[in-house]
Amino acid sequence: MTLRGTVALLLLALPLAACGGTSDVTSLDPVAQAADRTTSVAGAHFQMSGRIGDKGETIAFSGPGEIADHGKRLHMRLSLPASVLGAGGHGNAQLELVGSDGAYYLRGGPFEQIAPGKWVKVKDTDPSFDLGQNDPSQMLQYLRATSNVDEIGKDTVRGVATTHYAARVQLDKVADRVSPQAERALKQATHALGTKEIPMDVWVDSDGLVRRVKMDWHPKGGSFLMSLDLFDFGDVSVAVPADSDTVDLSNMLGGG
Repeated sequence: MTLRGTVALLLLALPLAACGGTSDVTSLDPVAQAADRTTSVAGAHFQMSGRIGDKGETIAFSGPGEIADHGKRLHMRLSLPASVLGAGGHGNAQLELVGSDGAYYLRGGPFEQIAPGKWVKVKDTDPSFDLGQNDPSQMLQYLRATSNVDEIGKDTVRGVATTHYAARVQLDKVADRVSPQAERALKQATHALGTKEIPMDVWVDSDGLVRRVKMDWHPKGGSFLMSLDLFDFGDVSVAVPADSDTVDLSNMLGGG
């Protein structure tokens, strides 16, 4: 399995983990406590960026988004190389995603060719679901399984005073508390990467909310850098596309 495919597998487990995860409010780990507190907030805006290096090729991605309804809804606009999305041509392609109730709605990039002017609906259990259709904002779920947490110092993130922590996420602990499907994905990724832990840096504000999560990781065969900023916490609205504006991918493939 390539690094790109393995990272996709890890990210596949994230939205599944969000559905099956349990709170750990008794933890003395400040990072785990912050993850619990942050996921209990009604909503937030976020900005994500990252790079994957694999066999001499570097893939960059970035985009803003919103999390709403206590993490049950997501809206994201993602910029990725057109070649990664299978959209053809050169440069970047824009992908828009809405997640709600175990399904993702996508448009732009290759989905514009599949259903022009429509959203394409994909269930999060669909076997065709991969990195291009996943929810990296659910990185927060991993923070509930941290260990070896060290306070690095004080820092400012988007004008907000924070405490910077370094931690290691234990993938086996994540697998213990998620759905069977997410557990399988995590175990496959762990085996392919040859490691059971991932280093992360986390910035937490005085209210105990996660303001930034950063992963700078160099597994065998490549590198993975990802940064997620969370801001403007509170009530956030995310609209789910109407049925009249949606095409179900499983029906198009003869599965519905």
